[in-house]
Amino acid sequence: MTSDVQLIEPSESRQKAVEELQSKTLVNPVSGLANDYLNLFNELVMMLEQIPQMPELLEDLCAWRPVSYQEYFRKSALPGRHSALAAYEQLSPSFRRRFETFVAELDVIALASVASVRRQFRDGAPQDMERVAATCARAGEKMRIILIRASRLVNYSNIDG
Repeated sequence: MTSDVQLIEPSESRQKAVEELQSKTLVNPVSGLANDYLNLFNELVMMLEQIPQMPELLEDLCAWRPVSYQEYFRKSALPGRHSALAAYEQLSPSFRRRFETFVAELDVIALASVASVRRQFRDGAPQDMERVAATCARAGEKMRIILIRASRLVNYSNIDG
């Protein structure tokens, strides 16, 4: 028995409609920010917290670098990246500064934490893995507190954080 079913490629207009819908779900309409950017920091927190049990993540951890919101979406393959960039440009300067303050705090803690862990692993396996674990735990806690406040800003426009 043969099938007469044909696979139909989505039309260009349908594809554009899908991309537009995806872009609308990327940018929070309340704040004009995309929560996806904060995943950059959430992933770093997870790596930091796993380093004591998985030291093989050290190379990935040490490769981490800060990326601005605009740079993140310029390099992104996400369908809504252009909308995220356009919405960011439309933010009020005070609201954007508030968000960028959270990002700057996260960057400082992240870079200091990565440098500290790198120093502790400098000559191979650290002598004091408990110290590494404590460093990673403190960094993770500090970053999570700021990430919660930044998430509130992104998801609810809660400027009080």
